[in-house]
Amino acid sequence: MDLGSWRVTEEWGRRYLEAVGDDRPEYLEAGFAPPLGLTAWVLGSLLEHLALPPGAIHSLQELETLNPVRWGDVIGATASIDGPKRRGGLQIITASYSLEDGSGRAVLKGRSTVLNIDPVAASSVGRDASSPPAKEQPAPASGGLPVVSKVITQDRLQAYAQVTGDSNPLHLDPEFAATTQFGGIIAHGMLTLAFIAQMMVAAFGRSWLESGTMRARFKGAAYIGDEVETCGQVTKDEDNLSGRNVTCSVGLRNRRSGQQLISASATVRPT
Repeated sequence: MDLGSWRVTEEWGRRYLEAVGDDRPEYLEAGFAPPLGLTAWVLGSLLEHLALPPGAIHSLQELETLNPVRWGDVIGATASIDGPKRRGGLQIITASYSLEDGSGRAVLKGRSTVLNIDPVAASSVGRDASSPPAKEQPAPASGGLPVVSKVITQDRLQAYAQVTGDSNPLHLDPEFAATTQFGGIIAHGMLTLAFIAQMMVAAFGRSWLESGTMRARFKGAAYIGDEVETCGQVTKDEDNLSGRNVTCSVGLRNRRSGQQLISASATVRPT
């Protein structure tokens, strides 16, 4: 599936970074676009092609930065769709995608899994329905990587929807959101994942923008008024034939309740 091509402008980058509350200087200093922003851009295009029903939710996200994208670069995207598959009251769709620059060089690839929950089964799925059943994993320790804290507001959700094209009413329409298993508006999964990316930039600088990878599971929802915070620590730091490779256990949790909202692993090759 051809998703088209776009010129990655600095003006768009500034709008995206403002929407997710990321004021790190590395993007403008290095002249590199945020990988999570590019991924959100692709997902916004995918939403137009997939025609998902209102209320579909993000479950899993993988991304791998192969080469940095500079301001002004023209990138093209392609995707392939797997599904829909059914598991109980869940309809599961997985999209694999890749981005290339104008010379045909691969710059980013990833995979997104989206769930549509049957309303009849919603009551049994509950508020933490953002991923299929899985063995519970402990949250990473607080120490280690810099902590990023954000408050979820409707203004932030509106700004994020405008810059990414993700206008799912679950994030914007209180009347619709009240009819879902969540009982109210929740934040975009990719918005909350951007907070973890900000932590990785704070820890590793431009190396994250050049070589970062992440595999994330969305485990819970962030509601309007919630304060969320990142957590993370280095679990492995080793040298191999391709150079230094650092692996981190990272996540996002509700600051007040301690509920884990995202669990993820991230790797980076510091320079």
